[in-house]
Parts: sequence; C-alpha cells; structure tokens
Amino acid sequence: NRNHVSVIEHESISVRIICDRGVTHEIVRHRIASYSQESTRYCNYSNDKFGNELTFIKPCFFEEGSKGYEIWKKSMQNIENEYMELIEVGAKPQEARSILPNSIKTEIVMTMNLREWRHFFLLRCDKAAHPQMREVAYMILDIFKEKLPLLFDNIVEEL
Repeated sequence: NRNHVSVIEHESISVRIICDRGVTHEIVRHRIASYSQESTRYCNYSNDKFGNELTFIKPCFFEEGSKGYEIWKKSMQNIENEYMELIEVGAKPQEARSILPNSIKTEIVMTMNLREWRHFFLLRCDKAAHPQMREVAYMILDIFKEKLPLLFDNIVEEL
C-alpha cells in the first residue's frame, strides 16, 4: 500500500551533491535531515588545493552568450579577483568569504529517511521551486526512481 509510508522512515539514504551555495540554503531548510557542507569559512580558495581559483556554478536560466550570462560571468570574474586580493592583503578566508555569491560551488552530503526524501521531492520538483533547486532535485529523483521505483516512481504524478 503506497499510502502506508511510516515504515519507510526506518531507512535512510545519503547523497553527495555539488551545486551552488544558493541551492544548499534551500536544501538545509529540510529539518528532518543531517548535513555536512563544505565551509567557506575555512576553505582558502587561493591555495593549491582549490587550484588557486574560485569555482562557480552557472545558473541554468542564463543561456550562454546571452546578455544576462555575460553580466553574470563578468561579476563572477570580478568577485574572484577581489577575493584573491583580500587574501593577498591579509584577510582570513572567513573574512574574505563575505563577498562570495550564491553561485559559489559547494559540496554537501545530506541524509534523510525515505519518507522525508519523498516529501523533499514533492516540494523541490514542483514548478514553484527555484529552477536550480528543481534541476538538482530531479537529478537525484531520477537515480532514486531507478534504484527504488516502488517508492519513487509516482512522485511526478503527485505534483
């Protein structure tokens, strides 16, 4: 019976997501979950570990070559230069991060029980969700549908 979902609360799944920081701000709103996220406070992007550069996630709603994309790209280049300058003049990573945008790449591991994953997909795959959040949610949902079709193949039908 697909309506009897309390039993699926006893199983959980963890996923590792690489996305922009704006999306993770939406993800961590889900209270019944556990998270571990890359820290912009301790990560010094001017180090070799990060290739001496900032990595940004291109928003899915800016088409490459469009005026909006060019403005976004220029802004990201300026922010990268200014971040590196702040580090050069002695700012600590936790201070320099104050200029980092939502587009900065981050990694997050999230763990939720299967019932909460269903709830997550119902909210985050909905047309009202932010386009980048929907993009990430659908990527995860596609994997869940493949691995656990009995539990997740009807999610889109419920939207």
